[in-house]
Amino acid sequence: MLTNGGMEDFFKYMGISRTLCLIYCMFWMFSPADGATVSKVVGSRAIFHCANNSISTLAQLTWKKDGVTLFSLKPHNSIYASNETRELNINMSESESRLYPLIIESVQTSHGGNYTCETNSVTGAWEKQWELIIIEHVEGENRHTTVIAVAVPCVCCLIFIITLTVLHGVRKRRGRIIQENIQAPAAERHQAKTEDIYENCLESRRQHYNQHYRPRAH
Repeated sequence: MLTNGGMEDFFKYMGISRTLCLIYCMFWMFSPADGATVSKVVGSRAIFHCANNSISTLAQLTWKKDGVTLFSLKPHNSIYASNETRELNINMSESESRLYPLIIESVQTSHGGNYTCETNSVTGAWEKQWELIIIEHVEGENRHTTVIAVAVPCVCCLIFIITLTVLHGVRKRRGRIIQENIQAPAAERHQAKTEDIYENCLESRRQHYNQHYRPRAH
């Protein structure tokens, strides 16, 4: 049976565990997917490298786009190139020193997608993934979007600062009014008390004078 101290420790442990689980879930949800994201403007050049240290003992290398094989290479054999490589104008360098990169000389919207480099060597299988995002170069729209993206946070920040300033002023003015309302009756009571004391003093003197200087009857 758990005592009060044991229950408190249990709930603290559960609270910490729940917080850690929440942080992990948020990190998992907002973290990028496996691989890298590459953004290219239409017309620019894109190169993907298979950065595998065991490429010198390569048995097979395969380049894929969205799961479809583009190129397949085996040492001392000819390179297999699919029809998609000709349709999309995608090339693969045969240079082993450059790690057989995939090259797109002029990216177009059709080049967007997921690219994968798969290698098999004596040390095992390995792969690397990229997501290629194509940005259409429209200067007017980009400028307009940039202006909006910059202006909206600035306006929101300005509104937030103005709101805080107004609330601070209202709170300060309300506090001053409350303080004045508290001090005013105290001052009035002090003044009334002073007047009462003064009047009592005058009345005492008058009575004292009447008692000592009352005209004597003849």
